[in-house]
Amino acid sequence: MRMAISDDEWIAAARVRAASGEWERSADEVHAELRSQTRPASPEGHANVACPYCDAHPALTELHRFEAQTATPLLYCNTCYGFWATDDALTAGPSESEDENPALTASLGPRRCRSCFGHLKPDNSCAKCGKTLALLDCPQCAKPMQRIEREGIQLDQCGPCMGVWFDTGEIAAVYHLVPRQDLAASTVDDDDDGRSPDWLSAAMTVGRIALPLLRL
Repeated sequence: MRMAISDDEWIAAARVRAASGEWERSADEVHAELRSQTRPASPEGHANVACPYCDAHPALTELHRFEAQTATPLLYCNTCYGFWATDDALTAGPSESEDENPALTASLGPRRCRSCFGHLKPDNSCAKCGKTLALLDCPQCAKPMQRIEREGIQLDQCGPCMGVWFDTGEIAAVYHLVPRQDLAASTVDDDDDGRSPDWLSAAMTVGRIALPLLRL
């Protein structure tokens, strides 16, 4: 994070701008400075939050969102493009990353068995090997998560952590995200403002209230 400049440095910079006929800094310069101040030094800050889907369980990375500042970051896996959201991370929806991030618009593929990659039946049993789809462990506390179904999409939720895991393409399906074209940002349906669905906002609100009580 950039340290604050001294009064003498600020005056010197102002004199340089005045000499060139520009008293105010350009919008691009201000935005670039704000981005550098809000970006964490490195992804290692989330090394204790691991991807529950990938076999290697890599550490999750923060999705950099300049225009949507939240107390809790939205994390994702660089390998499988899964997302992990807790607290207020999705209060305003996934929003738009600083650069177009393919993880946000990855396609939702057919549901597959994690053992043999066979197709899954509606009851979560594999049509090829017969195994039942195992529950994923929470990225934070490592306890088994529960499956919840919203709008026809199965998600994984941790009760104690009140977090929701989105497999590849699920976050795009829930929020109706599409790839950007030209300079247009990721869009949603006309009747959807891109904010968190009511059911997800309610779940995370309850979690923020109940979580301190659970830890007593």
